[in-house]
Amino acid sequence: MDLEEDALSLRLLVERVGPIVCPVCGEACSKHDNSPERSWRHLDTMQFATLVVCRVPRADCPEHGVHQMSVPWAGPKSRFTQLFEAFAIRALQLTKSQVRTAKLLRLSADQVHDIMHRAVDRGLERRVVGEVPHIGVDEKSFQGREFGTVLCDLTGKRVLEVVPGRKEESARKAFETLPKRGLVKTVCLDMSEAYKNAASSGLGGAELIHDRFHVAALLSEAVDQTRRAEVKKHAELKESRYFWLKNPENLTEKQKTSFDALLATELKTTEAYGLKQVFRSFFEQETVDQAHDFFIDWYDEVQKRSIPAMKRVAHTLAKNLPGLLGAVKWKLTNAYAESVNAAIQEVKTVARGYRRFQNFRIAILFFLGKLDLSPRKCR
Repeated sequence: MDLEEDALSLRLLVERVGPIVCPVCGEACSKHDNSPERSWRHLDTMQFATLVVCRVPRADCPEHGVHQMSVPWAGPKSRFTQLFEAFAIRALQLTKSQVRTAKLLRLSADQVHDIMHRAVDRGLERRVVGEVPHIGVDEKSFQGREFGTVLCDLTGKRVLEVVPGRKEESARKAFETLPKRGLVKTVCLDMSEAYKNAASSGLGGAELIHDRFHVAALLSEAVDQTRRAEVKKHAELKESRYFWLKNPENLTEKQKTSFDALLATELKTTEAYGLKQVFRSFFEQETVDQAHDFFIDWYDEVQKRSIPAMKRVAHTLAKNLPGLLGAVKWKLTNAYAESVNAAIQEVKTVARGYRRFQNFRIAILFFLGKLDLSPRKCR
């Protein structure tokens, strides 16, 4: 026991070893010697950090040479017992912060980082992707203008992969995670040509779906562009951006009063907002034919108005009409992928960002991949 270090060491003496086997091939072989003394961090005893200390026998394999035998209390190349590592993983899942976990468990940041990486490696090795009928793909920034492509299983509600970039090649690489790509029925994505091309060529006959979240973002931007074009001539539009972008039910009574006054005007911004609100009913149509007719009527109405920003969006939606009709047909949305974006943002915020993409990927898979992260149970 070291009172100055608040540490307790448990020394294990190996007096007799059963059959000597090579840890690489599992074949019986002779013993070479005992390795130099090494330690593994174990669960604390009272307030003391506890270490398991042992000189582990080394096997002498004719084919693979000298290797240290595996031990029942820790995984390969780990400096922690399996019980401690399982506890650290649980602490990470609760705090969502490597810094806080390191402080809580009296570890270094590198040690916590190592535990997280090896947990994800184990989880990916054990994972069975299987048949995934409905997937979502979206982009997420991880540092400034650097992006990653996130692939989600919309049925299993899990992140399958995160790859660097947001180009066609990025999406193709993400789709390689799917062992049965030919059985994918739908892929929910935005309207970028890169993702559409990757899905069309890499997922066989999967149907493309553009859901309401991406459409709402496009329409909201068109409303805001119209407002910015009018604000210099209409002072009443100043400081009203929040009104046009949020749902009316989220406004306070005072804000609703101000917004109602704006809606009573004959401004182009008001027209654009009305067209945006009308389009929300597109996704509520019961059949594809009804949705198609609805879109034609809405598109024609937009063309009658002198609202350039809204016309540009209408043209974009017309080009991507099959994907919009697919959303009506399948009644699917990218809601889970959008919630993943929020969860990823939380992970980024707690971690104060990531400098390396690989660490960003590991964090997402650790928290959102639904992986089996635990080490083997001690015997």
